[in-house]
Amino acid sequence: MTINIPEFEHSPYALIVIASVLIGFLAAVLLMRRFGVAKKTILYTSLLTLICTLVISFMAAFEFTGNGLVLGFSGLGAVVGMALGILISGLIFKDKAEYVLASFAASAPLMYALSKTGCLLAGCCHGKPYSGPFAIVNHGIHSGSFFPAQLVDMTVFIIIHIIALILVLKMENKVKAVYILIAIALPARFAVEYLRYTNTGILDRGQIKILIAGAISISIVVLWKKLLKINYH
Repeated sequence: MTINIPEFEHSPYALIVIASVLIGFLAAVLLMRRFGVAKKTILYTSLLTLICTLVISFMAAFEFTGNGLVLGFSGLGAVVGMALGILISGLIFKDKAEYVLASFAASAPLMYALSKTGCLLAGCCHGKPYSGPFAIVNHGIHSGSFFPAQLVDMTVFIIIHIIALILVLKMENKVKAVYILIAIALPARFAVEYLRYTNTGILDRGQIKILIAGAISISIVVLWKKLLKINYH
């Protein structure tokens, strides 16, 4: 059994990625409403964090090529941008900041998983050459038969999203729940990278980027916690 991806006249990648981000933010909004965060805080935090997420993501993905400037969407950049937006919002509003953090942290894996649908249809981030069961056969620019790395990525992070919901809804200490989530998501994202065609060794460029983005995100969360503690007390 193989999965055939047709060639599209216009790539659905950008539309799917934008829709994934919006769905992820909607999930975060619903969680914040459940936690009793003020509507004004939800509105302004969502707008600020959305801007930070998109700007940092695009900045992390653009590159200059022989054909000019190429724009893209970096999932790792999106995580850093989201963490930065949450940090700034927490310092401004100070309204149940730990619940705001937990809401976005739980929604991030869903956002990432859905965005991989765009990668699947566009043929980017594909797996290594493979022709066995569930092989992804691309007929577009990235033509060939590949291991279903995008599907594995999507499945893993949907599961992580479910785990995240359980953590943030059941645990009283929301910041601790976020740390546990990071401890699960970061190694998972690192491991999935081994399935991609770009991986050629024990530690490749993509995995180095994951470690850097993870370190930045953790640093922002730690800084957020310390600054808010100072402001509150």
